[in-house]
Amino acid sequence: MEKLLIKCLLQGMSQKEIAEKFQELEISPCSLSAVEKAIKCIKAKYGAKTMFHLGVKIARRKK
Repeated sequence: MEKLLIKCLLQGMSQKEIAEKFQELEISPCSLSAVEKAIKCIKAKYGAKTMFHLGVKIARRKK
């Protein structure tokens, strides 16, 4: 789930759009609050304070 979530974020999808995509793909949990919590955990894992900061950290790791 984390890899797909990061992929969606890097494509510029909003949290609501990600929740809708997870519903379409029947990925559970798929509620908006579940997506928000997952993003919060990913930000903590990468030591990011904001969504932009998270994007920068992920982009740097991919190099």
